[in-house]
Amino acid sequence: MQRTLLALALSLAGTSAFATTGTINFEGKITSSTCPIEVVNPEDGAIGNQVKMGSVDAGRFTAPGQELKGKSFVLRVKDSSGCGSSTDEAVVTFNGTADPSGKYFSVGPDSDSSVAKGVAISIRDKSGNSIDPGSDSVPYDLNVTGPTDMLFNAYYRRIAAAGGTVEAGTASADVQFVVAIN
Repeated sequence: MQRTLLALALSLAGTSAFATTGTINFEGKITSSTCPIEVVNPEDGAIGNQVKMGSVDAGRFTAPGQELKGKSFVLRVKDSSGCGSSTDEAVVTFNGTADPSGKYFSVGPDSDSSVAKGVAISIRDKSGNSIDPGSDSVPYDLNVTGPTDMLFNAYYRRIAAAGGTVEAGTASADVQFVVAIN
């Protein structure tokens, strides 16, 4: 069938008896695909991509699932009106290396002997729910006339099973985020 249509198209292109002129109007819009997002420390207003979790003594983790030393951080949408959005909500997805349970963020590569053992990082949204790696937060309402601050909390979480311990070491993780404004 393609050959028949191609032959027909070639035969029409070769005849001038049906030639005419016309205009095609193309209509569209070019928009920005990203919105300006900042990571903000709500305590001092500092902007940057580092959340300083601080230090916790390994001996303070006494039970599986225990969370200590919470640290708040804000993802700020500077101006959602410039995001080309028709909605007033955003959700955030955090991605990074998951701990063995798949529910929290692993600290450092396990092969590094200087990395803390038996602990992970838990990120919680405004509802207090823990956000699994690769999962969405609850929706955050966007301010269409100014900045929107989406508050999150990060905690060190003991993932060592009963009878296991948390071992001292560096407890850092690289976590990427995606803000979806529909």
